[in-house]
Amino acid sequence: MKHGFREITAQLKRESRQVDGGIRAARAIGLQLFDLRRRKSEADQRVERARDRLESVDVFALRAELEAALAEQASIDEKLSELQGANVLMAG
Repeated sequence: MKHGFREITAQLKRESRQVDGGIRAARAIGLQLFDLRRRKSEADQRVERARDRLESVDVFALRAELEAALAEQASIDEKLSELQGANVLMAG
């Protein structure tokens, strides 16, 4: 009787391993769908975070800050040029 039990057990194991190609394909597609849905969720979250960060930035204030910094930079460059020119005249 043990011999029959072992044969039945072995047969059940073989049958469980012999999965139809359609079932394998369905499993593969299911795994791909799961992975793509997970990746889409992550991408959606990244887009939302980026959108929130972008909306929190005041572009007009940044532009005004940049223009003020550029004006200060130009003013300093002009003063440097004047002093360097005066220094050359004094040395000469």
